[in-house]
Amino acid sequence: MTDHSFSPARSGATDCPVFTGFDELVAWSSSRARLHVSRGGMIAAERLGGAIDSIEVLSATPRSIVARCRSRQRSVVLKHFRRRDSARNASGFGYLRAKFGAKVLPGAAAVLAYDDEARVLIHEDLGVRSGQQYSAEDLVRWARSWPDLVVPATSPAAQEFRDSIGRSDPVSAAKGCPGALPSLGLARQAGITDDQLRKFLDPALSVMWCGDMNPANFAEDGDGTYRQMDGEGTGYCDPALLVVEARLGLPSAPDLGGPDIGPSAGQWDEVGDFLASCWSVTSEREDIARLVLTSILTELAPTRAGS
Repeated sequence: MTDHSFSPARSGATDCPVFTGFDELVAWSSSRARLHVSRGGMIAAERLGGAIDSIEVLSATPRSIVARCRSRQRSVVLKHFRRRDSARNASGFGYLRAKFGAKVLPGAAAVLAYDDEARVLIHEDLGVRSGQQYSAEDLVRWARSWPDLVVPATSPAAQEFRDSIGRSDPVSAAKGCPGALPSLGLARQAGITDDQLRKFLDPALSVMWCGDMNPANFAEDGDGTYRQMDGEGTGYCDPALLVVEARLGLPSAPDLGGPDIGPSAGQWDEVGDFLASCWSVTSEREDIARLVLTSILTELAPTRAGS
């Protein structure tokens, strides 16, 4: 369900290099991406007000290339979406959700510039460093912040997101529920009923969130609040899904270092209780969310499905 493509590269990773000239990043990119990455570099340099003198690749996946671009003491984050239909197809994770989600999500890294044809977003740089390690306390504190990182699906901002998705991808909108969380088609394939999905996607009960369970995509500010950096999975659904994610110990997250490092099952359950109380989530809604999450993970992450 979630995507980790904005995650910082691990220290020493050989596939996430640092360059001193933007032409080096362009040459390093695939032949299909070079023209668009080059366009992104021009936009980034314009935002920075000078030539780019350092480029740190944060992530390179089949879906996207993400790089921190510096000019003297200033920096921005460039993200290029590889898929050609990414700027018009909002059915899955991608460019449109990231572009419009940044306007909706509390504390989201601002989109400073964009190019729809090149599928490039220039983001505010929140300064996340490579090789971040998380203690149990870190993860509990972050998870308890989730209610501050979402908005009700019926709010004006969320409605604008849903309308923007519908206008940008009328084909997807015609299928119903434009702006709903991506990957829900997998739930239908796994036998989740239409009635269950209607309850799961009831805007009156839903929240708009980034669709990301990777703590590396969130940055803690000095005042203890969190900023979020990756909105390409932005969508709405019952917050019961977030409650279940907590109760199961983040089954959608990447490997955080093993069960001995993270919170205990009891700690996660306490977080689940806290989130359920914040959103008045009932046990029935949790049951539906658990079915949806399990069905998606069965397809996308089979080794985590039995958590």
